[in-house]
Amino acid sequence: INKIYQLGWRSIALLLGVILMANPLIAQAAPAPRDVDVPVKLPAPEIDAIAWVLMEQNSGWVVTQSNDEQPLPPASITKLMSNYVIFDLLEQGRISLTDQVSISEKAWRAEGSRMFAEVDSKVGLEPLLKSTIIQSGNDAAIALAEHVSGSESAFAQLMNQAAAEIGLRHSYFANSTGLPAERHSMSALDIAHLSAAIIERFPDYYAWYADKDYTHNDITQYNRNKLLWKDASVDGLKTGHTEAAGYCLVGSAERNGERWIAVVMGTESEQVREEAVLSLLNYGFTAFSPMQLLDQQGGVKSVPVYLGEADEVRLQTEHPLHIVVPRGREQEVVTEYRINPYFRAPIEFGQALGVASVTLGNKVIADVPLVAMSDIQPGSWWKRFVDNIKMQFAGDSTD
Repeated sequence: INKIYQLGWRSIALLLGVILMANPLIAQAAPAPRDVDVPVKLPAPEIDAIAWVLMEQNSGWVVTQSNDEQPLPPASITKLMSNYVIFDLLEQGRISLTDQVSISEKAWRAEGSRMFAEVDSKVGLEPLLKSTIIQSGNDAAIALAEHVSGSESAFAQLMNQAAAEIGLRHSYFANSTGLPAERHSMSALDIAHLSAAIIERFPDYYAWYADKDYTHNDITQYNRNKLLWKDASVDGLKTGHTEAAGYCLVGSAERNGERWIAVVMGTESEQVREEAVLSLLNYGFTAFSPMQLLDQQGGVKSVPVYLGEADEVRLQTEHPLHIVVPRGREQEVVTEYRINPYFRAPIEFGQALGVASVTLGNKVIADVPLVAMSDIQPGSWWKRFVDNIKMQFAGDSTD
């Protein structure tokens, strides 16, 4: 038995108390469990790393992990957060890919991987951004930070703000590069969630993570993520290495419409990190089946309404529910609805009116709120009179 979903529940966090004015009988939503023991045919791979995590993209559910919330030196994986901030500013129109960026002496003197931009020169923002993505240029990362915020330390504060907005709980950024600095750290789980945010929010920019090489000033350098050459389904994301961090890698792959994200931190070599990430990705695709439930079209349930202009209300979830189950057990997933037999108007659009409870093997794996798809205003005096009589025969009254 493999304990799956250990951290996906944190992402869903659907602890609901449904307290409804004028609808006092509605059932309360039970807390979604954090851990569910579900038999899985294939054992999780053994990973030789300080921390790792395997997460399904759409659901955010984690199916295997170790030390995934431990803050660790992330090395150049830091640049994912730098990139996220730049992508967001580009989307807002506050900066442009055609901006000309000055290369300061600090950027020019950057240690480690570089794009070899000349001091006091100007380089387009797009090639600088591609440098940070493809060959992890530290000089490019510093130049971009200074261009946006005036200094790298000020840019790091933007990174921390963005991390808080995304919900990264075990990360702190002191610079834009990932070079060793006091308190600078990320957890494997945070890296997975950040990667998912980039993939979801910025698909056009995400495509750059799959580029295998990059040329600037007639110097061609190659993507440090060697999985791009080893598995055609892998299309990102980032490597990292310092003495303190060891060898780190976050990889993502898409096969047949499914996407998984794997993170390993603190391995002993490039080969080990690549083998670890690939084995995790293969495990996700082989052992589990992502599913989408409770889609939005037309709602999921219709319930009678008394005293209102309309005689029924359609209910829906705020978003479709994405889950992950062991492959071969898809038919065992059952959805049950906990809803009052009827409601009284008025009802507001988006008002919580019930719960969809999803089970697998008689274990609750998600409780999802159901909300009204429309406003229902009080009916005419005659409609209310008639409905009151109906409710008397149903054994209820409006008092």
